[in-house]
Amino acid sequence: MKAETWMAAVSALALTLGSAAALDTRAATSQNLSTPGTSCAAYNAGQALDIDYLSYGVRNANAAVRPVICPIVRHPVTGPAQSYYIDGSNLNGACTSCTVYAYNYTGQLLSSSSFNQCGATYDQPVSLPTVNYWSFVSVVCYLPASYNGVLFGAFAVDN
Repeated sequence: MKAETWMAAVSALALTLGSAAALDTRAATSQNLSTPGTSCAAYNAGQALDIDYLSYGVRNANAAVRPVICPIVRHPVTGPAQSYYIDGSNLNGACTSCTVYAYNYTGQLLSSSSFNQCGATYDQPVSLPTVNYWSFVSVVCYLPASYNGVLFGAFAVDN
């Protein structure tokens, strides 16, 4: 009887460990990656002092619209099957316009997609028609003047 109890316990442990390993494998192939707005930089080096960083994003301190460029981190395995989300906020009726770009490892433009967002807060979905495993993805956003918009960041989301 003790042997049967011991075998049942060992079998249950093996089943539990096997299930945990299976969950771990599935999780490794589905990754949604976020890039905070704090990783953005002034698109034009001469305007770097106009860009203001917060713990939750980036904004423009200048009285004129200013562009920033941000990397979008991607998962190397599921890269072509990803969509993107750009998140931010606007104040006082201001708008933020962005273009998401994909380049290959030689610097050739593969595809791009643009949007204009005037909502108080936004979670803008963006899809790119051509992206491969070796693509680099970035977003250029034109931030509203006088602190009237914050770019929170970007997500690469597995489809």
